[in-house]
Amino acid sequence: MSAALDNAGALIAIARLKDKDELTFLHSLAVSALMITLGRGLGHGEEEVRVLGLGGLVHDLGKMALPDEILTKPGKLTAEEMSLVRGHPQRGYELVSHVADVPKQVLDICRHHHEKFDGSGYPSRLAGKNIPYVARLAAICDVYEALTTIRPYKRAFSQAEAINIMMNSPGHFDSQLLSAFVSKMVISGTLH
Repeated sequence: MSAALDNAGALIAIARLKDKDELTFLHSLAVSALMITLGRGLGHGEEEVRVLGLGGLVHDLGKMALPDEILTKPGKLTAEEMSLVRGHPQRGYELVSHVADVPKQVLDICRHHHEKFDGSGYPSRLAGKNIPYVARLAAICDVYEALTTIRPYKRAFSQAEAINIMMNSPGHFDSQLLSAFVSKMVISGTLH
């Protein structure tokens, strides 16, 4: 696993993401930190936590294939633009799968972080426990970070607003993992 974290290919890809879209790069850093903190809070060992952190770091690399106009668009995306955006998990998976020694869990995070627990997500419309565990964790961290950060198309929600939105999104998240996120990260004061 250490080889994957030290792999020059992964680091080069992250550097390219920073050059392409700094907001996505910063989002990826924040998701990685959330994944590490949540993994530790859930009692995972350090090797598992490193895999979660690496997955968070590379989860949106597929966005490098998107046109800048879509990445920075301040308004609502058209159906065609949204279709392109929905292709980023698969593109990211393909890109990261070419990096030597990348753990399967990292690939699962790349490909499945937009799956929803009720099966309405993308790209594979997986449901429930068919969504890899690490991708269910990533979905929570990804959405929380996106909600609490300013984007070209929206304001940043407060922590309370973000948790309220997430808790009132039936079918989106694994409810047990979302409850663990709230108790281990929010109520405990880990996230401020």
